[in-house]
Amino acid sequence: MPPMISDSGHPAWPAFLTFLQRAALAQHNGQAEARAIWLEAAALLQAVDHDATERITRGLLEQRRHEDAVAFAAIIAQLRPDEAIASFRLGYALQLANRHRDALAPYRHALALDPQLPQLRTNLAGALSLAGGDLTEQVALLESALQADPLDSNAWTNLAQASRFAMDLPRALEAGARAVELAPDSPLALNNYALALKEAQRWDEAVGHTQAACEHAPGDPTMRSNLAMLQLVRGDYVNGWPAHEARWQGSQELGGNRPAMPAPQWQGEPLAGKTLLVWGEQGMGDLLQCCRYIPLLAARVHAQGGRVVWNSFPQMGALLARSLGGHVDDYSAGGGVETLPAFDYEIPLMSVPLVLGTLDDTLPGMVPYLQPDAAASAAWQARLAGEKRLKVGLAWTGSLNHQRNPFRAVGWERFATAFRGIGGAAFYSLQPGATADVAAAQTAGLPMIDYTAELKSFDDTAAFVSALDLVITVCTSVAHLGGAIGQRTWVLLDVNPHWTWLLERRDNPWYPTATLYRQRQFGEWAPVLDEVTRDLAALAGQPR
Repeated sequence: MPPMISDSGHPAWPAFLTFLQRAALAQHNGQAEARAIWLEAAALLQAVDHDATERITRGLLEQRRHEDAVAFAAIIAQLRPDEAIASFRLGYALQLANRHRDALAPYRHALALDPQLPQLRTNLAGALSLAGGDLTEQVALLESALQADPLDSNAWTNLAQASRFAMDLPRALEAGARAVELAPDSPLALNNYALALKEAQRWDEAVGHTQAACEHAPGDPTMRSNLAMLQLVRGDYVNGWPAHEARWQGSQELGGNRPAMPAPQWQGEPLAGKTLLVWGEQGMGDLLQCCRYIPLLAARVHAQGGRVVWNSFPQMGALLARSLGGHVDDYSAGGGVETLPAFDYEIPLMSVPLVLGTLDDTLPGMVPYLQPDAAASAAWQARLAGEKRLKVGLAWTGSLNHQRNPFRAVGWERFATAFRGIGGAAFYSLQPGATADVAAAQTAGLPMIDYTAELKSFDDTAAFVSALDLVITVCTSVAHLGGAIGQRTWVLLDVNPHWTWLLERRDNPWYPTATLYRQRQFGEWAPVLDEVTRDLAALAGQPR
């Protein structure tokens, strides 16, 4: 047998791949003789039987030559279109190359050829999950895989995650426990069970399983990032802030997306004669929450004889520059690294509390720390002056792309059902781009007014919100904005909230003007809306 040529950099690899490509093209064109010739030429360099193709694919993947593995597997799948295993290998190579959506077609082809192929249904469900595919199909695939093999720990692990997103918490807990029973040393099994335990508010168990996941995968930032979320939501800032540094490699939203910087991250080094860049990161809510640290950071740097430049998001408009820009030496919004002034160190905003040492629940400053434009606020107050009822702003969903939005979103339908009988309140949409939702709510009996088309930035929104009496919102940037400007804000929270809101309490140290309305049981919004409606009716009935 010719030697394996899939070693990285082997000089025969390009020729071998070319011969196979020409064989596949000849097959596509119906040229059987040419196909045989090119396959024979390829076989002179490397055997192409089933065992050899399996070894080559596996070898390429082990060397992390993912694109070579995909190219090779794709050719073999073309040459052997009636073999389920060939399409399965292509799907698997695509998955390891993080091309989960591309993996669906070859996996589906393999499924049509041989539904019982080991790991096929589990892998297809995993690809669907990572590609944002249908949850019902994911669950059905995994349940089918488990009927065939009840000891498949991977299927149980994936079913825990799929069932959680399908809002079937009992099945998620059952699957998670079974996965850990079958694979007690699997970091992913431990992690997925911990995520289900969080939804069940079994916090001590969730921490224990997440810590075990970290112990079994000490180099995996996803496990450390998940542990950080648990620590922060429980108010354990001493451990949570350091663990939160793993977010740039391990979180769902940020993993692998840290921008390249031409200077090192600041770890507290002396800054005399140096310039520190602090820059906005993550979502708008995170920025609104943690920009309060800017004055404290600037005071520290200036006391050392250094300079601070701050770059943030253009969506903020002039809000941050007006409120906090006077504390820094330069403020900018948007643009790339190449547009920034020279700097010696950099730090992302959410790392500032760690470096400053604000590890307990002592927060810098009091609200409001952001100030809307006075003239714009006055204009909205004048415009709404004729409305004598309680003026209430509503936001019923967060970003549709956020992983947890299905858990956090209340939906306009629930608001319409709950609030349409409250005659002492006037309702205003704070939901951008939701014209259809507003129209549907109006049709359903909630006479909501929509000025969001006039709100081009968070500065505009801050001015409008300042003219209201109350904001009722889910966990989204509006909740942070209302809290940051000192507006009375009621926040509706699911059982597993963003870490800002902590656990159990009705108040919040980050935002003293916020009142928190929490789910008591997973997925159950009705008791929350009952409580909010009762309090709103009482408030709307008060003289103003």
